[in-house]
Amino acid sequence: MNEQRFVKALVAALAVGVVYGSSAIAATIVAPGTSESSVNKSITVGDGTEVKDLGTVNGSIRVGHNSSVDDVETVNGAIRFGENARADSVETVNGRIEAGAGFVASGNLETVNGSIRLGKGASVQGSVETVNGSIKLTQAEVGRNLRVVNGSIEVSGSHVGGNLQTTTGSIELTDGTVIDGDVLIKKPRGNWGWSWGKKKGPTVVIGANVEVKGRIIVENEDTKLFIDPSAKVGGVDGIQPQTLAER
Repeated sequence: MNEQRFVKALVAALAVGVVYGSSAIAATIVAPGTSESSVNKSITVGDGTEVKDLGTVNGSIRVGHNSSVDDVETVNGAIRFGENARADSVETVNGRIEAGAGFVASGNLETVNGSIRLGKGASVQGSVETVNGSIKLTQAEVGRNLRVVNGSIEVSGSHVGGNLQTTTGSIELTDGTVIDGDVLIKKPRGNWGWSWGKKKGPTVVIGANVEVKGRIIVENEDTKLFIDPSAKVGGVDGIQPQTLAER
């Protein structure tokens, strides 16, 4: 997200909040061929509509079926795309991203606090990333990486062109999913996971007919790794895998 744009939008949001209060007003419907930038408004793009950039600070963004947009950004709000919608990059700070079947993005999908869901046939040419939230793909395509810090990753019948990475969240790959790169389970930094009892690490499941062309690299010593006998893995570092029958 462009830093200058973010700062300007945040300052404007604070100014508007002082004058008008914090409640958001009704959604703005975007006219075909135009851009929309607001502070305390949600934004809606109707079905079958082509628009340019969309941005808001406090509000959600909804893009209808078979619609096309350029960059989409919000700070506090969810972003939702209908079936067969198209976008360039998609970013939010506090909110989830949901994309319907057949969705296509030429750039990245990113959020800080929120989950990301891709429907059947969805395609993201860039990376899909969240810090605090889960990622779920169903028969979808991601051209580059999947990355989560605190949250689960569920990938079913999908293809990921890069690496798959988590720190504290579990991973489940099923239904013939293919990962072209590595699966990385990073070691937590600082005092994450400090508790009176034993820490519970991520559980990684490599299901039936899944292929990891790279290696599974485990830095988090509390991880449990289960691999189905029919799965293909380029190698495992840092842990002794178990079979699914031992789960």
